Amino acid sequence: MRPASAPVAFDALRPEVESGTPLDVWWQVSPAHPSHQLVVERRVNGLQRPSVRAWPDGRPGDPGAQRFRAQLPPCEAGDRVDYAPILYRAGQVVAELPVRSVLGVPPAAPVGDALPAPVPGTGTIPRYDWGTDFLGAFTVQLAKPPESFGPAPDGLHITFYIASGEIHGPKINARIRGEGGDWMLVRRDGVGVADVRITYETDDGALLLSRYYGIFDLGPDGYERALRNDYDPLPPLVLAPQFVTSHPDWLWLNRLQCIAVGRVTMADLLVRFDLYAIRVGQPLPSSGLPRAPEGGRGAS
Repeated sequence: MRPASAPVAFDALRPEVESGTPLDVWWQVSPAHPSHQLVVERRVNGLQRPSVRAWPDGRPGDPGAQRFRAQLPPCEAGDRVDYAPILYRAGQVVAELPVRSVLGVPPAAPVGDALPAPVPGTGTIPRYDWGTDFLGAFTVQLAKPPESFGPAPDGLHITFYIASGEIHGPKINARIRGEGGDWMLVRRDGVGVADVRITYETDDGALLLSRYYGIFDLGPDGYERALRNDYDPLPPLVLAPQFVTSHPDWLWLNRLQCIAVGRVTMADLLVRFDLYAIRVGQPLPSSGLPRAPEGGRGAS
C-alpha cells in the first residue's frame, strides 16, 4: 500500500485515483455543532461496502463552519467507487452531501528497492525501511485546576486529570472513561515528562488501556514559569503510546508501538494530537495495519 497523499477537499477529488493509495479527504459543514457526525457510505461497483466515519480535524475553517476529515480505503484497479457523505446530529440525518465517484487506475511502477544496498568498500550500513499508519485524532479536556506538588527534589510534579475525551479515525473510534490522567514531572530544564494512563471504550464496547510517556516542551525557562502557573499558549507534545486489551477484536493493538504528535491549548487545557502506528517494512499480518502488495514498497 502506498502512503496517503496530503489531505484534499472531497469536492476536489479527481475522477481517477491511483489504486492501492488511501484517500485522505476533508469536508466543511455549516453551521458547526458539537454533536455533528459525518459518515461516508461507500458502494464499490454498485455493491454496498462498510461505511467510513470522519472525525473533526480541529483545523480552522470559515467562520461558523466545522471541518471533518476521513481516510478512505484504497481502491482496486478497475473499481468504480461511489462516496455518499451523510451528516448526522444526535443520531438524526441533518444533510446528505453531494456524492462523488472515482475510478481506480493502476499505480505507477515502484522506484527503488525497499532497503538501499550499502556502498561497496565504505562500510555504510543500510537504513531500515519504516513508515507510519494513521489511527485517529485525539481530543481531551483536562480538569481544572491541575494538582501541583512541588517543587520537589527531582522537579515540579503536576497531575493533570482528564475530564472527558475521545479519539476518532480510520482505525479507532472510542471515548475516554474513568479518571485517567497525566502524572507529569517538569524538569528544571523546562521539559515536562508525561506519564499517562487512559482507559478507552470503543464504539463496539471494547476496553483499551493506553499508557505512555512523552515530552512536553515548555521552553528553557519553562520550569520557573510553571512554578508561577505561567505557560506558552500552545506548547508541543510528542508521545509514545502503547495499548493493552484482551478483547478478541482488538488484540492487534497489543502489538503496536505508536507515536502521537500535537499541542496543548493551555488557556483551556485542551489536548489535541494525531496518533500513528510505527511499522518497519511490511507490517505483520497480526498487526491490523494495511500491507502493501508483494514486491511493492512498505514504507510511508
